[in-house]
Amino acid sequence: MRRLCLLLLVQMLASSPAWGMTARDMLLHAVHAFSASRGFSCTFQQEIQFAGGGGQRYVGRIDVRRPGRFRWEYRKPYVQLYVADGRAIWHYEPDLMQVQRLDELDAVDPVVMSLLDGRLHERDLVLIDHEATKLGHRYMVRLGKAPPVWLEFDAEERLLAVETKDALGHRNRIEFFGCSLQLPPLQRFRFSVPEGVDVVDVRANNKHEEKAQ
Repeated sequence: MRRLCLLLLVQMLASSPAWGMTARDMLLHAVHAFSASRGFSCTFQQEIQFAGGGGQRYVGRIDVRRPGRFRWEYRKPYVQLYVADGRAIWHYEPDLMQVQRLDELDAVDPVVMSLLDGRLHERDLVLIDHEATKLGHRYMVRLGKAPPVWLEFDAEERLLAVETKDALGHRNRIEFFGCSLQLPPLQRFRFSVPEGVDVVDVRANNKHEEKAQ
């Protein structure tokens, strides 16, 4: 009986992605599994802790349809929206009655945006640190000259959280919940500028301001 239990345990471990794999192997396996889906939807909670004390918490929803489409919607404590429709990126802040048209969001956080869009390639990733967690593993990685970021996955290689710290010591952690791999409909990634709202075009080669009619 004891021998049978031992054989079953060995078979279970051998079938696990982590069996006989290095930390970098596990990271690449998780990134590949996450990037293989055509899209997903999650709710998220973002917490920013300032180096000097205090912080801010945000709640919202994210939808991704690869390649090139995402909808990052903040719902609390105030509404804010990023929409990429495959051609442009729109940033809408209703309280300011303003829409910005952007080139890309990679400048905000290239690792996170590349991961969400499925563009994070193993040749670009540098593994700095690795920790086992109660639910799986987390990895500190760097992409090019960008600041390091922690990527956290559960035992089934589902993305749980991303965490960064800027040069001033401010910590930014985003946790994902209730994720679905069902492909979000295209309507989620359409954006029309509301009537009377200022449009600021901040693309590198086309900076000007206009007002929607």
